[in-house]
Amino acid sequence: MALPPKQVGTFIPSEISFLAENSFVTIIPRQAMESIALIGGAIPSMRPMRRIEVPIWVAVLLKKQSRCNIVPPDWLSEENLKITYDAEAANMTRFSANLPWEWVEVGELILGSAPDDLSSPPHVIRNLLRDIREVRQAKARAGLKNLNDSYLQLDNVGAMELNEIRSFVTMAMNQLRIMQSTREGGEQQDVDVEPDDQDDDDDDDVLPRESYDDSMRTATSYQDSYDTARDSSRLGSEFTGTEDNRASINSHTFAEVRQNSIQNRSRSVLPRAPSYTDDDDAEDADNDMEMDETYLNAVNGN
Repeated sequence: MALPPKQVGTFIPSEISFLAENSFVTIIPRQAMESIALIGGAIPSMRPMRRIEVPIWVAVLLKKQSRCNIVPPDWLSEENLKITYDAEAANMTRFSANLPWEWVEVGELILGSAPDDLSSPPHVIRNLLRDIREVRQAKARAGLKNLNDSYLQLDNVGAMELNEIRSFVTMAMNQLRIMQSTREGGEQQDVDVEPDDQDDDDDDDVLPRESYDDSMRTATSYQDSYDTARDSSRLGSEFTGTEDNRASINSHTFAEVRQNSIQNRSRSVLPRAPSYTDDDDAEDADNDMEMDETYLNAVNGN
């Protein structure tokens, strides 16, 4: 069955009433009945006009069959309900302890199944129960303003009343818990960043002189290696680019170079040209003439 958002994660009123039917109430049997063993427990044997306590669902079933009368609990009398209402209205910060845990459900079950067994008119009892319920709901709404993320005190609150505020209270406390954890996380970050801590971080950033020198030498050697590789790459590209030119030049000048080489070799075997000085004597004139003739013969190939 689909539930409205406000009842998701909670019980619906009919489920709360169903659970409340296991509460015990006093009845006065009108006829005898033997004991009955059930899964949830045994129903004791009954004797006419002898009071006995049974679950509410058994009392309601026997009342519909006109086999018993239901004895209303003491708190459901008109006098006690008026006292409870006055106590609730006098103190708007606490709930009265005169009502049981399942007072709303039990009151509705008895008013619906055995109104003739009440000591006061049913409408009077119903009006008092409604007034008490409204006062207690106003207290619950006012108490929601004091919610925090870790603590909530709900003394003497009934099952139906607690089920009505369960979804809102749990959601609000979860959001407050998230906000508190976020706030604590921000404060923790502010505490971690302090002037002293910043000084320590600055000290850690200063490297030793030896480490600095080693780093600089490594960077310098890397730069030198990079420059050498770059120069080698440039020379290689230039060599590749000029290889064809050199090949063409060599092809044209090979004959010329070869001719020059032959001439150089032939010249290397020639005798040195004679040198003359002004100081030569007349007697050496004839020798000089012979040297000149020898030189000329060598040059002409004779």
